[in-house]
Amino acid sequence: MAPRKHQRTGRASGDPQDGQPAAGVAALRIDLEQLELGPQPLEAQIPAAWIASVLAETDAIVSETDGGGIARLELMLQTDRTLLVRGQLELRYLVPCARCLEPAPVDVGGELGDLCVTFVPADRVRSWAEFSGEPGQEDEIEPLETSELDEIGYQGTTVDLCALVSEQLLLAYPMRALCSRGEACRGLCMRCGTELNSTVSDSEAAASCPKCGLRLLPDGSAADDETPDSPWKRALAKVKSEEDL
Repeated sequence: MAPRKHQRTGRASGDPQDGQPAAGVAALRIDLEQLELGPQPLEAQIPAAWIASVLAETDAIVSETDGGGIARLELMLQTDRTLLVRGQLELRYLVPCARCLEPAPVDVGGELGDLCVTFVPADRVRSWAEFSGEPGQEDEIEPLETSELDEIGYQGTTVDLCALVSEQLLLAYPMRALCSRGEACRGLCMRCGTELNSTVSDSEAAASCPKCGLRLLPDGSAADDETPDSPWKRALAKVKSEEDL
């Protein structure tokens, strides 16, 4: 019997329903022996549990109710066994708001989810890992071309895209996210930690923390003359006073 080929829909094994994404990260392990030459679409469902494991060292909250994510990819196998992978990730998770710590949604998609990587047989990859550190060897190594920077070597007949997707998830993790209020979020009181969004009226140009009385600006930050004292400010004041002596 002839080996089974990836269909034009790019589905993984397991006979999923027609038109539905292949379930699980197993669909991201590409058997080149069963992949036809030319462009092949691949749409894989990424389980929420797998996304959560990738982001386990972050503050991300991945909900099972969101259904995980989807990788919409195009695979192009060339006659020299080079595999070009292009596409996009689409998923959502929550992180704490940088101001009030309430859940802030993060949508991975668009430019954040873009993928474009070339896999080539390992024996054709020029890698800095081959540098042995011997005197004079650095003079013999030519700099990598721009086209080689996104090349990943593979061995055997299988290309595993799981590491690629994991890396993209981590790269897309935001350094700072805001809740649904956006820039209008007033956050927490700098002195006592009281949540200010529900205690300060939008119509007030300035207000005070209802718990500690700290005078606030409209964005929830402390007025200049009310900025809470802190150890580093006390240390700075001490240094300045010593300089004045």
